[in-house]
Amino acid sequence: MSQVHYRHMDGGLYRFVAHAMSADTDREVVIYEHLWPFEPGLWVRDRKEFEARFSPVSTETVEAAQRGDREAAQAMVNAAKAARRALKAG
Repeated sequence: MSQVHYRHMDGGLYRFVAHAMSADTDREVVIYEHLWPFEPGLWVRDRKEFEARFSPVSTETVEAAQRGDREAAQAMVNAAKAARRALKAG
């Protein structure tokens, strides 16, 4: 994983921080930072799960998104998340 920025399947944008090992599971995890459209914050996810849910994007894509309407972007991410969860629930 050499990319720096990623888009979650629901649309949020993130920055890769580091790989690490979980002390609880002894599995490799990814540390990443949420950038847009919600408040910044650090997250940790199993590497395989990260690779299944995130796609690389360019720095330019992130910068362009951050110049957009935050509330509209939040609504789009929330709608995508709700639709994905509804499909999963069956």
